[in-house]
Amino acid sequence: MVGEPEGEASDEVLGEGSYYLMKLGLTAKEVAEHFELSPARVSRLARGYSAKLKSGEVVPSEMDRVFWEDVKKEAEGDEKLTFVSAKGFHHAWKSELRRLDGVALMSIFEASKDFMGTDPNKRFLDFPRPKGYDPLAMDREVNKSIEVLSQLLAEKWKEENREKDSLQT
Repeated sequence: MVGEPEGEASDEVLGEGSYYLMKLGLTAKEVAEHFELSPARVSRLARGYSAKLKSGEVVPSEMDRVFWEDVKKEAEGDEKLTFVSAKGFHHAWKSELRRLDGVALMSIFEASKDFMGTDPNKRFLDFPRPKGYDPLAMDREVNKSIEVLSQLLAEKWKEENREKDSLQT
């Protein structure tokens, strides 16, 4: 916004964020910690945004809600991953992939691994990212997802082995 110090969010953005994050179950104190504000200011900003919604000054948007839901997921440590399947590129949250069974995870893992194995640019992923535009951004995302998928598969393997062990006893 014009007049805002560089790097600082406007009260409009903070109000919208406070409102949606509190609607998603965070307390004013939790939002305050993330926004580096006082809980009282977060509550005041959320009430102000709620009043704007009620008066019609701002219109609720599904896109805004989804955006702040994504911000909450990222703040809680969830990751948005890019992977490959037979149908192309896909994006999903790590928490969503964690709910899949081992067969589905393995299918995604293998398709992503196959894609990276045939990518002629793979050897350039070892070099640092260029400043500005990164032509290998998608490759880097898929490569990162392969690591996460590998971890999820290991977790799934341990979980299934524990279930088998408990059924045998």
